Amino acid sequence: MISAKTTHIGLVRTENQDALGHIKVGNNDLFVVCDGVGGLPNGALASKTALDSILAEFTLIPSAEPEAHLQLAMQKAQKAVMKTNPKPLGTTLVALYLCDGTAYTGWCGDSRIYHFRENLLNWMSRDHNVLHDILNKGRSRGSMFMNPQALNRFFGREFEVKSDYYSFSVEQGDQLLLCSDGLSNFLMEPDIIHAVTQNSPQEASDLMERKLLTEEIGAPDNFTWFIIQI
Repeated sequence: MISAKTTHIGLVRTENQDALGHIKVGNNDLFVVCDGVGGLPNGALASKTALDSILAEFTLIPSAEPEAHLQLAMQKAQKAVMKTNPKPLGTTLVALYLCDGTAYTGWCGDSRIYHFRENLLNWMSRDHNVLHDILNKGRSRGSMFMNPQALNRFFGREFEVKSDYYSFSVEQGDQLLLCSDGLSNFLMEPDIIHAVTQNSPQEASDLMERKLLTEEIGAPDNFTWFIIQI
């Protein structure tokens, strides 16, 4: 397995509110990307708190199965953010735990997990925002108008929210991408697919960063990701 990572403030924001981390857990690997909620004033604090919490949980010898361990770590991370001051604050979180040929994933918010196999993309996560909530449920809330990109789940809300989890098998040659919406909102999906599937992780990372920083795109948001090749 080889991997590459990038985190960048972008060309518009005054602070990078994203956070990312990777640790070895025995022979296994945990990757985490957090994205502080931009509309709240303490996003950087929220993302670092969530990241530190979930990494700390995985430094302990797990007594549970991988999926249960990940769920416990996500729950503890959410509680840690909820207890943090000053408020308001919030962060998305996406985690990937690679263990014995299986990818165990969990997420809350609109940071994403992509799985590439034989140049084809599988989108493994579903954004927790108003638009996807409407699409997933097949209905909207009457005539109420809401920002379709507005998050309806993130760590740091005044009440606990549900994270989602999914596990899938990985094979040699597969690629995985964990990213904040600073990538997925501004780089077209065909460009992401081409970059990741046709290059090494580091070359793909460099290519996507250059594209986001072009005058045409202008990197309006912080952007952060891991690219992992099995």
